[in-house]
Amino acid sequence: MLKFLSLSLLAVSPLVGAQSSKQDQLQSARINTNGRTETTDAGVRANTTNSLRAGPRGYVLLEDTATRKKLIHFDRERQPERVVHALGHGAYGIFESYGDWSNLTSACWLGEKAKSDVFTRFSVVVASNGGSESGRDTHGFATKLYSQCGNHDLVGNHVSSFFINDGADFPDLVHSVKYEPDKGFPTGGSAHTTAYDFFTQHPEGTFQLMNVLSDLGIPRDVRHVSGNGVHTFRFINDAGNSTLFKWYWKPTLGHRALVYDEATKIAGKNNNFQRIDLYNNIEAGIFPEWEFMVQLFPDDGTYMWNGIDLIDPTMIIPFEMNPPVTLGKLTLNKNPTNFFAEPESISFAPSNVVKGVTFVPDPLLQWRLMSYDDTATHRHSSPNSYLLPINRALVPINNNYRDGPMQPLIFEGSSTSSPNGIGGVLGASPIDALSYTGATPEVVEGPIGHYANLKDSFGQARTFWNTLDKYAQQHTVDAYRFELGHVSDPVVQSKYIDNILNKVDNCLARRVAFGIGAPLPPLATGSSVNASKSGGFHSLYPLATSHEPKKSNEGLTIGILASDVQLSRADLAEIQPLLASNKVSYEVIAPHMGTLKSGLVASQSFVTTSSIFYDAIIIGSFNGNGSAPSYLDDFVREAYVHGKAVGAIGNAAKIFATIGTSVDPSLGIFSGVAKAVAQDILDALAGPVRFPQRFPVDDPSICA
Repeated sequence: MLKFLSLSLLAVSPLVGAQSSKQDQLQSARINTNGRTETTDAGVRANTTNSLRAGPRGYVLLEDTATRKKLIHFDRERQPERVVHALGHGAYGIFESYGDWSNLTSACWLGEKAKSDVFTRFSVVVASNGGSESGRDTHGFATKLYSQCGNHDLVGNHVSSFFINDGADFPDLVHSVKYEPDKGFPTGGSAHTTAYDFFTQHPEGTFQLMNVLSDLGIPRDVRHVSGNGVHTFRFINDAGNSTLFKWYWKPTLGHRALVYDEATKIAGKNNNFQRIDLYNNIEAGIFPEWEFMVQLFPDDGTYMWNGIDLIDPTMIIPFEMNPPVTLGKLTLNKNPTNFFAEPESISFAPSNVVKGVTFVPDPLLQWRLMSYDDTATHRHSSPNSYLLPINRALVPINNNYRDGPMQPLIFEGSSTSSPNGIGGVLGASPIDALSYTGATPEVVEGPIGHYANLKDSFGQARTFWNTLDKYAQQHTVDAYRFELGHVSDPVVQSKYIDNILNKVDNCLARRVAFGIGAPLPPLATGSSVNASKSGGFHSLYPLATSHEPKKSNEGLTIGILASDVQLSRADLAEIQPLLASNKVSYEVIAPHMGTLKSGLVASQSFVTTSSIFYDAIIIGSFNGNGSAPSYLDDFVREAYVHGKAVGAIGNAAKIFATIGTSVDPSLGIFSGVAKAVAQDILDALAGPVRFPQRFPVDDPSICA
């Protein structure tokens, strides 16, 4: 299993030298108790290793106040977890503006040569603490910029749309995808009846669900995911001119995903795989980066662009239709010091914006503006969580937010109101204050009422479906089959297939129904539109090799199989420089850990690890003609089934026959001398990454 800092990291660059302003601020909150004498909470020296008792075998005495306080504190060390995005991790970094964007916004973090400290937290929506970060889910991507004009939170997800378009439905969405209330399970996904009943009632989320059920829903790690703001926002510049925008983070490493069988095995063997991957790479000086991009739209009062509703978060605008402008870059370069005090205690809210950015009347966003702040107050049992070290702004905070539980500040003076004439807090001038509209005030009018957002719920999903190649489509079909196959109510199954999938694509619906033994929708019903691939929007599915043909291999890991009679020192010496130049790490895996007869050291064994933790496999050559042990066959077979590149040095290629294949570079199966095999593996990892064409797709007769 992948262990904490266990990898042979071959290319280590130095950490950022100078401390940032946020790190300077945090330093005053850090404390090191290593080697110090134990004290009580009152600073009195104590020793609570053994209880105070009435004799060596007598009762514990209540007057052991030091131990009693220790236990009382321990009983309260857990705070309520987030209702969604409970499971998460993160890192510090820096955001750099690429230029002067004052023509768009007065936001200081987008000014000329502006640099802002940041903390980014990655998360999953459904799983609770203790669950798996590698499960199929919508993944959160939230960044707090500690800018010189206040904190700005960019709170998004790894896919570009959402399941609902009105915040009034959010509690119902979350209730439906969490465990079923009468059973208490399942706890980690949406493959159950209540979820698909909700999805059937809310067809506006069809595109979002299809994204999650494609391989986009099971990213390899957080270094290879996008960030998406989902909503439309408004830029305002100093002249009061406004522009609508949608924001995105694009990973410079490209996008990578797991396959579903692999994801479920990682969940069982190392559910912290993603946070370990981020932590180890940052510790090794391999800092992940994302470019900040925005799509721009006229703020003409209609909130529409080319017929697409900009205040409906289930709708997206493909990059081919509106190419984004790149404004800056995010780099994560420092791990947290304390998990509870930093990634667990940080709070994000879309309402945290600086002057130059504001909101639009998106009914999902409008409720989020309230709900995130309310959640933070509940989780921390105090309205003062904005003063926690991880949340506190770098700039001075002056307001009349007074008292409340755990207020750490001692305010001076007698005034607690504004405006005032006795020396208290003064309101900012109109030119300096956070503004919510541009130079032309927005006028909104109409009869009060509950309005449903009725639009085509299936067109985007159909476009996405037709953007996928046949292998990506097969994976998506299999995901629907897995999810709906676990729905216990056949009526809910059939309704989703007939009322949702069949309106996206008749063939898709029939394939899913066939796989779970449900009634097939009749041929040529629903939608049989087959959009031209040449007119597709390939940006919708960045995992496609055609979209990212040559990815960076930085931070990937290769498993090199060895034994007492397998893999020579000379072959490993040939491989190492190639891996180092690509910043790719490796682990030597053998029947036992430690020194082998060749003098090589195995850092893992076939008991402690699995092929699921490696991006590719290299099989060392044998010192004779003996047969490979069965556990070696099983290890290689699993990597092969997951579509990974596999290379054999010299006579190790004989293993391929035992798993039912042979050397075929077009299928990612390589053989040759050590250096050539390593280069073939690196080329394959840069693209196509995996080789799904090893396996068949559905029989076309299902749709004929």
